[in-house]
Parts: sequence; C-alpha cells; structure tokens
Amino acid sequence: MRIRPTRWLAGVVIAVAMVAVLAACGGEDPTATPQPTATPTVEAMMEDPTPTPDAMMEEPTPTPEAMDSGGTQPSQPAPTPTPVPAPTATPTPPPGFDAAEYFSGKTVRIVANSSPGGGTDTQGRVMAAFMSQYIPGNPRVVFTNQPNKPLEYIYAATEAPKDGTYVSWNSTPQLSFGFSEETLNIKRSTFEALGSTIDPTRGWMLYDPVGNLGASAANSCLWDYSGQSSTGGGAHGEFLLADELSDIAEGNPTLLASVFAAEQLDIPFRYFGFDTVDTNAVRLMWARGDINSTVRASLWYRFPVENPDWIPSGLMRLMAGMGPGELKGNAQTEPHCEDVRNYFNDDQTFVFNSMMGPTNYASKTLWLPPGTPGHIADALSSAFEEALTTDAELISKYGAVAGESPGWTGRAEIQAATLENEELLLGSQAVIEEQKARLLPKYFSQYISG
Repeated sequence: MRIRPTRWLAGVVIAVAMVAVLAACGGEDPTATPQPTATPTVEAMMEDPTPTPDAMMEEPTPTPEAMDSGGTQPSQPAPTPTPVPAPTATPTPPPGFDAAEYFSGKTVRIVANSSPGGGTDTQGRVMAAFMSQYIPGNPRVVFTNQPNKPLEYIYAATEAPKDGTYVSWNSTPQLSFGFSEETLNIKRSTFEALGSTIDPTRGWMLYDPVGNLGASAANSCLWDYSGQSSTGGGAHGEFLLADELSDIAEGNPTLLASVFAAEQLDIPFRYFGFDTVDTNAVRLMWARGDINSTVRASLWYRFPVENPDWIPSGLMRLMAGMGPGELKGNAQTEPHCEDVRNYFNDDQTFVFNSMMGPTNYASKTLWLPPGTPGHIADALSSAFEEALTTDAELISKYGAVAGESPGWTGRAEIQAATLENEELLLGSQAVIEEQKARLLPKYFSQYISG
C-alpha cells in the first residue's frame, strides 16, 4: 500500500489556505468550543493502568488456525491520501550495534488499543504469532490488549520502555490525541513509526436493511432518505449508530465527520454512546437491535470473509463510502452506493474533508514510544516489513481475518505522512472546533452535560 493524495487532500489544503486568508483579513473567530465531559485525567485513568511490562507477561500468542477466505481475496482499497515521501531507506545501525544480540533473550510486547476479538485484535494476534522468527535474536513475542485508547496513548508516550520491547498496535494513528489536553498534547509525530498494514477508507454499513428500515432500504443509499423524518418502515425507522464515549467527550474529528454527513444529508438518524464500540460490540448491538448502522474502516472487506452470506442475502448493505479514500470492490461485490461527497456541495465537502481526512491517513499502524533510539526502530520495522511482505503463510492468514491482503507502508512514509497530516489537522482546527461546538450539544447533550 502506498500513500498518495486524493480529493480530500486538495480540499483540506484549500481549507488551510482559506483559514490563513480569513485570519489575515480579520475574520471572526469560530464559535467557542464548549468543554465536553472530560476524559479522565492521567491520575484517574491510572487507577486501572495499562499493565506494566511485568504485569503484562503472558504466554506467547499461539499461531492461529488458517481460515478459509471464502473466495478470491478482495482488491486492495484505494491507497490512503497523503503525499508520497522518498522510499524507506535501508536501515544503517550505528557501529557496534548487533540487533540479534540486542533482542536475544528479551520479551517484545505488542499492545493493541482495542478489546479482544475485534479486527485490530485478531489481525495483531495473527501477526504477532509470526514475529519472533523475524525479529533479530528471536525474542519472545507476546500480544496484549489495552482498549482504553487515550490511556494506552499516554502510557506509551510517558511510561512504556523505550528499548523496543513495547510496540503499540493501533487501529488508526489517533492523530487528534496530540491536540488534546486529556492526552497531554503529545503529538503522534514524536512516536517512532514502524509501519502500517491496510487502508483506512470507511463505509456506512447498514444491518438488516428491510427489517430495520423498511422494504425500500434493500435498494437505497444514504441520500435517498434526505428530507425524511422517518425511513418509512422497519423496526427502527431511522439510522441508529453508536460511538465510544471517549470519542464523544473529546469531539473526535472522525465521529464529527460522520455526524456532519448525516446532518447535511438531512436523514433520520440518532447516535448513542457506549464504553466500547469495536467490531464485536457492533455485532452484538446489531443482533440485539440496539443499532443498525456503523461507519467503520475495513468491515466492508472483512465481512464477506467472516459472514459470506450477509451481503448476498441482503442482511448487510453498504449505504455510502465515507472517505478519506475511495472504497473498492470486496470479495463479493462492488460498493452498493457511491461516496457521500458526491452529494455535497463545495462548502460541505470542505468541512467534511477537514474532519475526516487528516486523522484517517493510515490504519493498523505500529509505533514505538517517543525517545526510542532510531536504530532499534529501524531493526523492528525491517522485521515487520519482511514478515508482512514475504511470508506467504502470514500474508494468507492475515488476509483471511482482515478480508484484504496486507499492503505494507514503511517507516519513513508513515513518519513523513504523520508530520504532513499533523500540519493539515492544525490548519483544520478552526473548522473542527466550530463543528465540535455546534454538533456535540445538538446531538450528544446527554453525554457531555455535567
């Protein structure tokens, strides 16, 4: 997978320029952002802290059983949008550094910021099962979970060992955490990137269209419900979604982009807040009837493998592509509906891209804590790259759980893309803060009020 610009990047670059022009012309400040319900402080969160290295000691992750992919592997999704920097250079360790000697006898922990059983977890476990044979010195490799994303971020930045034995495995880069007081304003670019495995393009997926929204939902797209107070049938009669309370409290830009899209299309929808909203939680809430939709990356590619009857039977339907890239066909079909931005005007696209683009430039990314020596990061990055690009068994098993083959993006590219997108996110802050101040009280007052 390579990272290259798409239309969202042009929109955000224009956005940055517009913000600068408005500032120069003495434009009015955006609406002040209200203080959402605060994410717990570091001290409060550490009441249940990320396990220390000793406490996190576990048996090595067993090699998962191979899974039947259920058909031809899906085509690789559109590459993630950011400028393409120079290719990753061959690591050059400092004189006297012997990576095999250094890692021999150590335990390397790969820590997922998600709950067991979700996509990030299962993909990480498959990968971890192979890594001991690729990391020089064949250290012991264990896999653990810390589903509190802000806490894992803070722990990795401030307390985790900086010797290559603590590796963060994240669903997205959580770029917005670097702009938040709750996460100490520690920028993601201060971490040492190792690489990324798949594209983060998102889709709005609807579960049991006919049962939840009525007969017309079987062949409709999101914008077909514009201007309606109800979908006209089904058990719910409106689109019901859920996001994590921490994302709501902080006004996560990706969440805001999804809410903004639903609002601008004027469709009947409601959002709910839950402690954890990973893949397993979404499945459970779908089955119970709590919600009927989700806006997520990778599930469009995964579910044809995990639930091969869902799309052919009409139990799941893609209602819209949600950026930042363009969804491609999965193992079973081309996307049912177009990209949501095709139904926005220029102003709406500008706002949507400002929130969705910069924070979703990569997915399933590996990081080392800030301050980890570069030569250690180089050695680990090379090990992951070799494993994920040459090991046919790993590639097959990873593809079986992800629904798409890994497309490695190297250390230098991710590091450069992180810096680039932090600048874009900084330039988009006025737009994000304005929408946060408007959307959170409007749709999430029960979750952000004191």
